[in-house]
Amino acid sequence: MSNLKLLFTANHKYLVNFDDEFTDLKHIGRFKTNVLHNQEEGVSFQLANHTCMLLKPTLQDLEDLIERGPQIIIPKDIAWISYRLGASSSEHIVEVGGGSGALTLALAQSLAPNGKLTVFEQSKKHLKILNKNIEKSPYKDSIILVNEEFTSDTPTLKCDALFFDSPQPWNFVSWAKKSLVPGGLIMAYLPTTNQVLEFLNHLDGWQEIELVENIQRDWKADKNALRPKNVSLGHTGFIVNARNIDLH
Repeated sequence: MSNLKLLFTANHKYLVNFDDEFTDLKHIGRFKTNVLHNQEEGVSFQLANHTCMLLKPTLQDLEDLIERGPQIIIPKDIAWISYRLGASSSEHIVEVGGGSGALTLALAQSLAPNGKLTVFEQSKKHLKILNKNIEKSPYKDSIILVNEEFTSDTPTLKCDALFFDSPQPWNFVSWAKKSLVPGGLIMAYLPTTNQVLEFLNHLDGWQEIELVENIQRDWKADKNALRPKNVSLGHTGFIVNARNIDLH
């Protein structure tokens, strides 16, 4: 399990691995990590002329500070995806397309300590970033990372839910039907309506088909000017899911 702490300053926050001999932080510099070992969480102290505080990192902190590569799924969608996949009550979820690992970290936390998350990521470039971010998670032991292409010929895996962040998930609907337990959920994250329609056309015989788009409206948190921010977060992706229930 990673020995991570959140180092918080007036203007920045950092993830610090207490198992590292040295820590190198932008705006603070390089120092021996053991100078932090005796600092109490929630109590301010001085470090290189900065007033700092150590805290336990939350999932949001991990999401904020993960290394970026491919575009990540953001919290407004992660929350819905994790909820609809039933991550907290599942034994095994399969994620196809790990990317930078934002959703991976969230699902692993919900599945731990008894559930497992199998993640397929074929891109070596993405895999390097994904591995780094998984190593930061205290729930990394719940993750099985598979560095190979996911195809319709991939051996089936018994799972409670299946999530696709890939361009053509409709090619794997038959695979999902064979792998999902009765009542299990298939879900796809799709940026365009064309992809949504194609996926829906391949879901004949599935039950509880659902299509969601989450819109988030952020506000300027200023007591003198409480109003929506000038730039709002609009469309990110469509979330389509269906249940594997055979009533014939």
